[in-house]
This record gives sequence, C-alpha cells and structure tokens, in this order.
Amino acid sequence: MVLPSRNQLTVPHHTLLSVVMCKCSLTGMDSFRFYGVRRALERVLHGQKENDDDSDFDDNTEECPDYGSDYMPDDEELERAPLIDEPDDPPESRPGPSQQNQGHKMASSKIKRSEHPLWRQIEGQNTSLDTPEWLGEIEPSTTVRRPIEYFQDFFSSDILTHIVDQSNLYAQQKNVGKSLNLTVPELEQFLGTLLAMSLVKLSCSRLYWKAKLNCPLVSEVMTRDRWEEIKANLHFNDNSDMLPSTGPKYDKLFKVRPLLDHLVTKFREIPMPQRVCVDEQMVPFKGASSLKQYLPSKPHKYGYKVLTLCGIDGIMYDFMIYSGPIQPVDGEPDLGASSNVVLHLAKHIPKEKNHLLYFDNWFTSLPLMTVLAKKQIYCLGTVRINRLQGISFENDKALGKKGRGTHQEKKAMVDDVEVRAMKWMDNKGVTLLSTFASAEPVGECKRYDKKAKAVVTVPCPAVVTEYNKFMGGVDLMDSLISLYRIHTRSKKYYHKIFFHFLDVTVVNCWLLYRRDSSDLDIPERKVMMLQEFKLLLAESLLLEGKNPMAKKRGRPSSNGGSAAQFAKKKKSSPATKPIPAEGVRTDGYHHYPMVTTRGRCKNPDCKSAPVFYCQKCKVHLCITKDKNCFVEFHTK
Repeated sequence: MVLPSRNQLTVPHHTLLSVVMCKCSLTGMDSFRFYGVRRALERVLHGQKENDDDSDFDDNTEECPDYGSDYMPDDEELERAPLIDEPDDPPESRPGPSQQNQGHKMASSKIKRSEHPLWRQIEGQNTSLDTPEWLGEIEPSTTVRRPIEYFQDFFSSDILTHIVDQSNLYAQQKNVGKSLNLTVPELEQFLGTLLAMSLVKLSCSRLYWKAKLNCPLVSEVMTRDRWEEIKANLHFNDNSDMLPSTGPKYDKLFKVRPLLDHLVTKFREIPMPQRVCVDEQMVPFKGASSLKQYLPSKPHKYGYKVLTLCGIDGIMYDFMIYSGPIQPVDGEPDLGASSNVVLHLAKHIPKEKNHLLYFDNWFTSLPLMTVLAKKQIYCLGTVRINRLQGISFENDKALGKKGRGTHQEKKAMVDDVEVRAMKWMDNKGVTLLSTFASAEPVGECKRYDKKAKAVVTVPCPAVVTEYNKFMGGVDLMDSLISLYRIHTRSKKYYHKIFFHFLDVTVVNCWLLYRRDSSDLDIPERKVMMLQEFKLLLAESLLLEGKNPMAKKRGRPSSNGGSAAQFAKKKKSSPATKPIPAEGVRTDGYHHYPMVTTRGRCKNPDCKSAPVFYCQKCKVHLCITKDKNCFVEFHTK
C-alpha cells in the first residue's frame, strides 16, 4: 500500500485514516503494521518529514476542506506514498489480542535483550587466562568395599521396603482376592536376576528357564511364573493418590516419582570433583508415551530425554527427566528453557569453590555464563552465534582462506564478568564461549586432509583442547550403560525408567569402586572390570542371606528320562567350580553339607578330594577328624 503526498491529498485526514484501517482489515494486513501506515499518513497530512519529531506537530484539521464523511478515495490515491513497516511505538505498547499471551515471553526477553556488550579483538601471545584454583576437596578412600556395599548406598533398605509395600498394594488393587506377598529378600533376588540377564542376553526372558540353555544363576533362584508375577506387579507409588491428568499439578512421572526423588538425593551426596558437565541422555523406548522424545542426532533416536550432570569420569551427580515446559529456578532469572536446565542442575554444585562447568551449544547463553560466574561457577561451552549479541566474526569462507586451524578471539564485559568468545576454523567454523578459558596457548592437533590424503597437524587453541578433554562425561556414562543394558521388555512405560536407573546405579557403583582403588594405588590389573563387578553384585543379591533350597511353587520339572540317565553315565573330570563371593561364603545362612561324588577341595592349601559338598556354595570341602575345611571356608 502507498500513501499520497500532502499536495496530492484532497480528503480530511480522519476520513482517510478510517479508510486505511478498513482496507487493512479487508486485505488481511496485520494490525501492528497499520501503525506504520498511520504514522506515515499523519506526517503527509501535516507536512512533516520522516525524521521530524512527532511531538512538535499540532493536530489541526481546520485547514482541510470540509468533505463529507461518505467520501471514499480510490486505490490509486492510497498507493502513492511509501509504507513504513516499523512502528515508532515499542512492541510492548502495541495493542492486540495476543499481547496477554506473550506476557511471559516479553518478561524473559527483557533479560536477554539487554544492551549489547562491546566486543574487543584479542591478539598476542600473552592473553591467556589462569584456570581458577579449586577450593574444594574429595577425601581419599581408606578401603575398597564389596560391590553389594556400594549398591546398598543407593538402593537402601528404606526404598526397597517402599517398593515392596507399593507392589503388594498394587496387586491387591488389581485383584482383591489375590495377594503378591513380596518380601525384601525376594525383591533383591528379582533385581539380581535383572542384572544377570543383562550379562547373558537372550531374545526372550522365558528362555532363561529352558533346560537346554542352562542359566542356573536365574532358574535355580526363582521360578519363571513367580518372576513374571513380580514383574507384572512391580510398582512405586499409590495410584489412588494420582491427580487428574487435566489438572495443573499433574505429574507425568508420578508412578516412579518416589524412586527418582530417592536416587537423585543419593547421587547428590557423592563427593563432586572440580570439573563437571551437563548434557542430554536418551533412555531407549519406542512405546506409546507422552514423555517420549525424538532426537535425530542420538544413536537411540526415540525415548525419554534425561538431562544429567556428570563428572569427567562418568559418575552421575544429578539428573532431571524432561516431562514438559521447564520452569525457572526459584530466586533465579528466567533465561529460557535450555539455560534453565543448567541452573536446575547447577543448583546443588557447591558455591564459591571455583567449579568448572561444561555444556554444548543447546545450553550456552551469555546471561547463563554471567549468572553462574557470580557464584564462582565458571563455564565453557560451544555457542550458537545468534546468541552472542553485538559480536561479529569473519565468516567460514574468509577464515578458510587463511588456513585450517585459524582462530579469532574477542572479549567483553557483561555484568562485570569478563567473557571470551573464540571462533576456530576446523572443517567448518566452531564458536566457543567461556568465562575462564582462552585461545592461548595454541597447541596442535591431528586432522585428516582430504586434498593431501594424509593426516596433518593444525593449530588448536587451548580452549578447544579444554572442551574436548572434559566434556565427555555423559557420553562415557552412556557407553558404559550400553555394554550391559537391561533389555527386559515391559508394557509399562515406568518400568523402562526403573531399568535404566538401575543400570545407572550399577555403573555409578563401579566408578566409585575404581575411584577408591585409585586412591589406594591398587594396580589396574587387579581392579575388577564392569562385567565382573556386575556379576558379583548379581550373585550377592541372589544368594547372600537367602535360602536357595526354599520350596518352589508349581510342578517339578521333568529332567528325568533316558537323556538324563545317559548323561549320568558319562565319566569325565568335572569343570572347576568358581569360589562364590565373600558375602555369600561367610553369611552363615543355609550352608548345609551334602554327600556326592568326589571333587577337589576348594579350601586354600588343601589338595584332598572329599565327598562332602556345600549345597549353597556348590563346592567340595573336607570334613574329617583331622581337619574341617568346611568350617574354615565359611568363616575366614
């Protein structure tokens, strides 16, 4: 639309304004754009230039000829003046039905859209920053504990009792006439079977009870039907307390909330090192759930998104499951969804200890950096260039002409905090933002050159090396979980969350065990691997303090027949039996001697071949008038 000049105008301005508003509504023009039309029209009517001050003009309509109110100018008259798209009024003063809906966004944008900082170029070799000295400490360990003892720090007796009570209650709510009668020792055995199944993966859970596949660690502890009954009734919260899904306080994670609150409290009690990182974690799940997310850049694209705080060794210290809009932290400014996540996870990082926090470009923003720096939590992360107000770097093409490895660094003061931004040219430009790291000193890194078809050395700023070295804690946790992930299937969405955090707990236990072993200078070859650690933990949960000869329900298995009789006739030296874990061997519970065929005694420094056999440990031990290896084996 074009407006006429003052010399061409032959109608009263109030009539023309009415016509323009009518034309805006008929043509579907945004009502906000009309303010630009109105300003331009008023300037034309009163002989005012575009750069004149609006406050100096006097609205006098007597100079205009008196035309009737029914006068309608044609389209040609309305299309002769330039259209001003940008209104003079600020966006907050524009009327419209959407103004109230945008109130929250406008409030948060006032924090983000502060005055642009003044960025200055940094050049020279003496521009490096010193890494803040850590003011905290982690007390070194004095002993290395058994796997079950690490596990009991997280899955303590109170949470196990709560799960037992809620599972029994849920079974009664489903079927009043049938009770589950689950106990804490039986729940521990169920958890042990889950860990054992994760080490020996079969396509179906029922195959673990097949005689041909021979999985005694699972099949000899619990019957198949009892295992499936416990799994079907496994529950963590009372359904009668759940709020309606349409209510404002509805919790999508209500069914598993007590377990999550318990574990996150336990994780926060782990001593935290100086360097930690924030990143996303995916719980693989393709079932029907409103919590399910799609992240195309992840190996498992569908599942639950968990936002985690981990150390550089992979230990998880805090987490939150994404279940909807992320609210700001109490007492903190609203910095947007991604930055609010970091504030939530950093809430329990000790303040004024000079902790260093790393995250990627989904979280990084200038306000987040300054808010945390004032608490002496210094940050480093990749950043999206559109989140750096007022900065200008050379584009990728210009930096690429200067050679691979070229970088450009700038600094600014934002809320009395020095922030440094650096762009480094690798295959493409990479931008980083930090409150404690800088480009100097520039090192070197290896890269493959497609043109030369060889590995070449390129300059690498110190801030890039720092980020690559300490950002991978969450990825390390993911890789350790994926080695022996619990793959048991379930139709209940919250079971998948429970299985995942059971895996996280086991990995945390193993990493703490490795930390204690390192404090005591135990050689690496004597430190248990994750597989062995998890196997000993499963064995302790299955057998320690349990009666393996408890009466089983259901019909006895049909293992007799000609095949079994033929197997008994085979004469071959038996395979060496493994010695059970110390907690199982010395628990003093249901260790009964039995008489069987001769076998090598498992007590140290004994080479006899007794006929006595421990029915729980499944090893041969001597019982004679001269020596009693049976008692020594189970007491020392």
